[in-house]
Amino acid sequence: MGPFLLCLDSGTTAVKAAAFDRHGRIVATAERQNQALRRDGARVEQDMAVTRDDAFAVLRDCAAGLGGPVEGILVTGQGDGLWPLDAATQPAGHAMTWLDGRVRQISAELQASGAQDEIHAVTGSRPTAASQSLQLLWLQRNDPQRLSRIAHVLRLKEWLFFTLTGALCGEPTAALPVWGDWRTGAMSDLVQRALGLERGLELLPDFAPVGECRATLSSAAAAAIGVAAGTPVLLGPGDVQSTLVGLGLGIRPSVTRASIFGTSAIHACHILDPTQMRQTPPGAMLQRFVLGEGFLSFHPSFNGATLFQHVGRIAVGLPIHVGPAYSGLILHPFFEPGGERAPYTTPDASGALLGLTAHTRPEQIAWAAREGLAFVARISHDMMNAPAGVLSLGGGLASDPYFAGFLATLLGIPVERASGAQAGLRGLATIGARHLLDAGDAELARAWVNTPDAVAMPQTGKVADYAREKHALFVSLLDSIAPLWQKMSVIRDLADHVMETSPE
Repeated sequence: MGPFLLCLDSGTTAVKAAAFDRHGRIVATAERQNQALRRDGARVEQDMAVTRDDAFAVLRDCAAGLGGPVEGILVTGQGDGLWPLDAATQPAGHAMTWLDGRVRQISAELQASGAQDEIHAVTGSRPTAASQSLQLLWLQRNDPQRLSRIAHVLRLKEWLFFTLTGALCGEPTAALPVWGDWRTGAMSDLVQRALGLERGLELLPDFAPVGECRATLSSAAAAAIGVAAGTPVLLGPGDVQSTLVGLGLGIRPSVTRASIFGTSAIHACHILDPTQMRQTPPGAMLQRFVLGEGFLSFHPSFNGATLFQHVGRIAVGLPIHVGPAYSGLILHPFFEPGGERAPYTTPDASGALLGLTAHTRPEQIAWAAREGLAFVARISHDMMNAPAGVLSLGGGLASDPYFAGFLATLLGIPVERASGAQAGLRGLATIGARHLLDAGDAELARAWVNTPDAVAMPQTGKVADYAREKHALFVSLLDSIAPLWQKMSVIRDLADHVMETSPE
């Protein structure tokens, strides 16, 4: 049997691996919960050694029963965050993840000074609490001793690539929105100067395009995962672009937009001319498409399906699975400590639940949370002005036919979903098929990316009227509350200070 492509996607919630045969079929999978995540209020970090061990474990489990050679290994992971190494290339403490909220006040300060606008003009995106650049600035101000020990700054996928190969290497698509000029594709020292960073670009690895950013599996890693030393290892794009590719965006002609509802929510379109977008919020990102012409424009939200966990802790008894429970409730789904990134870009964003009465039922709150995510998706897709077509739905909510149906009705377009299809891993395999197996565009579209197993069509009548009217009310209330987010943030900080200093 074989050869096979072995793909690794190290996410915030779970670490996954899958093996594909030469025809794009999944022949083995492995998954485990992310055991490395450490949450402590606004501090959201990962133990880098545990992250490595989790990745090696799923690769080993996936490769164990293949019964044939591995043609190549492809790697992706969380696209943002700061994964530091010291001069001996050992972890310099825990990684700061993309969910870490300690940078919130710095982000607001830079907005007031104009530095955010200056950076946005070059990179096409403003730094947020998830950005390496602001996390470096936080360390410079709050932990200079630790910063002095940092010799290399990586992303998660670059850290895993290093543990597999011993090579410090990055690919530019995820780095450019933070450190470079999206028009020229080159890194720029503007960000470092605008932020007043003492060190920045010199800490980054060397970059090479996807397909060329490769090395061979080291003997130590080979022994740990059970794959032959010398196997090619390719660094894929970030988990966002990998997943969008797996959903068929930019590959299947009918798919012009996509939404992913995983830990975060991400809304995207494939576009040849970025100037055709109606509006580009500061937190939006623009990446060169790694498998063809054009760009992927996407709005990466901090707040995705983890919303249900957050709301569930507050509203005890909230059902996990729920069908439509239409109500007058409006839920603004901004619960993460870093605020929101896109389409609303502010570290001060906070959630709200409006319209509560004594007759409110738990299932209505659960459904209102789903509606809130769908309304934000509609706002993003309206801004991006994607070409006519269908939306490919990914992430955990892709398995929910009721949510897919409501989203289709709200957007007025078909929504395709392939539940349990491992879109991020499929995207990696698609990239591997191009660069290792010489697969052409038609073969990639036919055999490698997701094939939908269900299509939700827009409804008409009363449900469509309800969705349209409630979306308008959602936006109106949000526009009214958003100007108060900063004052609410000040009150939260004051309350925290009172609680910390008051005697019991």
